Amino acid sequence: MPEIRILPEELQNQIAAGEVIERPASVVKELIENSVDASSTEINIEVLGAGRRLILVSDNGKGMDREDALLCTHPHATSKIKHREELFRIRTLGFRGEALSSIASVSRLIIKTGRNDEDIGTEVTVEGGRLIKTRDIPYRGTTVEVRNLFFNTPARKKFLKSHRTEAYHIIETVTEAALTNPAISFNLRLDGKEILNLPSARDIRERIHQIFGEEFLAGLVEIITPGLVVYTSKEDNYRPRRIHQYMFVNNRPVRDITLRSAVYRAYDNILPSGRHPVFFVYLSIDPEEVDFNVHPAKREVRFKNSEFVYRRLYQCLKDAFMKEAEDTVRREKKDACSMGSNFMVKASTSDPSVKGEFYTFFENPDEYRAGRMDFFYIGDLFVVYTDGDTLVIMDHHAAHERVLYEKIRQPEELKISCFLFPKQVRLNPREYRIIMDHLDDIRVLGIEIEDFGRDTCIVRAVPDFLFNADIYQIITDIAQSLIDGTDRKEVEVIRDNLAKTIACHKSVRSGHRLTEAELRELLKDLENCEDPEHCPHGRPTRIRFTEEALRRMFKRE
Repeated sequence: MPEIRILPEELQNQIAAGEVIERPASVVKELIENSVDASSTEINIEVLGAGRRLILVSDNGKGMDREDALLCTHPHATSKIKHREELFRIRTLGFRGEALSSIASVSRLIIKTGRNDEDIGTEVTVEGGRLIKTRDIPYRGTTVEVRNLFFNTPARKKFLKSHRTEAYHIIETVTEAALTNPAISFNLRLDGKEILNLPSARDIRERIHQIFGEEFLAGLVEIITPGLVVYTSKEDNYRPRRIHQYMFVNNRPVRDITLRSAVYRAYDNILPSGRHPVFFVYLSIDPEEVDFNVHPAKREVRFKNSEFVYRRLYQCLKDAFMKEAEDTVRREKKDACSMGSNFMVKASTSDPSVKGEFYTFFENPDEYRAGRMDFFYIGDLFVVYTDGDTLVIMDHHAAHERVLYEKIRQPEELKISCFLFPKQVRLNPREYRIIMDHLDDIRVLGIEIEDFGRDTCIVRAVPDFLFNADIYQIITDIAQSLIDGTDRKEVEVIRDNLAKTIACHKSVRSGHRLTEAELRELLKDLENCEDPEHCPHGRPTRIRFTEEALRRMFKRE
């Protein structure tokens, strides 16, 4: 008996669907792409049960006639490609003809569609890839209903994440589509609640403003050149994680190491350690210079000349940063002329038992005071001192992070300060939803947040040490921490992760030197910690060199 056999068509389709339809968000992505290709100006998405029960996408595009409606669920049926040569100059999104056939093979699918120049449309019902019925209905545009996703592939359903996590992926998918198509209005509803309502925007800038808010947009540098539009972080507007990083090639969201590397390379000598820029990169390129056909979900691309693409993006960013730096220097010189000169002098304390020296600023040289002190910096991060028996090198960021982390983990000892005027924080829909889902976990850590509606929350109180911090950035960092790590995690683990995020956010960073008084206070607080030798992430806060160790280093044993 032969061992090699041809799989049944139904099984072939289910295997193909596994490559294209990874999760409910994949269905949303494919259906939106079809709506965009149909020249729609309005796209509405309705989701129930995080996509397991229902995904409904309707548009006002050109629609299909009866013959096309019957063909569209067949494997590799497409109106986007007619000749082999067109495969190498892709100008549309859903060019492979896999979306509807893949979705139909793992769900109960209903398509209602009709051309805008005709009064009668068609309704097609497909279940598990098999045509069930068709009928004529009055209809214009297209609506696709996807019910009971993965009903016939329980193994795929089993590996879906929690409802919250799948919902966040759907929100992010619609957000990406909206960012690439500002002229199209989008409306997203999850379980009857409106999550996104984005009217048509004039341009990318307005769309970013609609989704992320004015404060977020104000922290970005705008770069516009032929074929390239970039919005990226201004100096000091960085994140502790790689969040809000979007790349689009010919209006298609992609993940590409060439573009990401060019952005990070441009930030060399600017970006602090452990921080990441926000960026939106829109690259328009000749379709013959890029291949979108290298990944089933079309998320990865291959450039014919990746070095040229890299250099172009890198140089545009570097030129913009240089101009920004020059403008900053001009402003600082102007401010210095108006305020008078500052003098940098060497200063220290009069305590004869301490050693070392540091630098500070005085408004005039007469304020110089001689003496000595017991701390000095190597660079702007490492503090060197001695406790009499050992030489100690302390990472002031890691030490401060440990102190803040333990304070946050003991909420009964936290000192809470209320804002006279509560702070409004506008979030993107995905961040807003997860913050609202975890209000109790956040309040336990001393941050009082209330829902203000329309993707906005109100912060009424925070721990004392956060009172003058950037509240917007703290809340967005908390949201991303929750998105990254809350799926099926215990409440205590979630709160611990939040405490680490807040502590890292507010702890003193490289580039900011502490005063003698601040260093003494930090050391006092560190000694009172349960684990003064490690930051919350496990890195050492300080390293000690005993006399014996120093003797070995100098080969005096």
